[in-house]
Amino acid sequence: MLLFAGLILLVGCEKASPDSLQGRWEPIYASGVHEDAVYSYSFDGPVDEHGQILATMVGKINPDIEYEPSTMLITGIRFFRNHGEDVFTTFFKDSPHNEIGKPLKYRVKSGKLYRELPMGAFINCSPDVLEEGSGKFDEGTPISFLGNGQVKIGDFTYSKK
Repeated sequence: MLLFAGLILLVGCEKASPDSLQGRWEPIYASGVHEDAVYSYSFDGPVDEHGQILATMVGKINPDIEYEPSTMLITGIRFFRNHGEDVFTTFFKDSPHNEIGKPLKYRVKSGKLYRELPMGAFINCSPDVLEEGSGKFDEGTPISFLGNGQVKIGDFTYSKK
């Protein structure tokens, strides 16, 4: 009986996920590592009211040197329907109505969120189409609904606003 109830909940959550994502989600907690050409930034903690989180910088050339903590901006995500398709955009907490980039498609399947990659993710891309959708999706990020209007996407926790 318990196994049957678990299966019902799993199937119910899977069907509700795409519709439950609709709306604006602000970051409240983040954990992870971000790398650029020079530094590796690691972060783990609450995101402040401006969307910032403390990050530790480590140089890639000399990883023994750790720099003073700096801040990183974590973007929010807006999920909505556009011309009958599920799409998303990102925004900064201090300017929630100014979206970053053009809407890109997304889908939720088997407990993962798959997001379309922009044309700018590819090397041979014309500058006039950098933000356009490529039709290709990322490898997927685990997604789970935590209750209390919160969702966890990978290592990032968001609150619905």
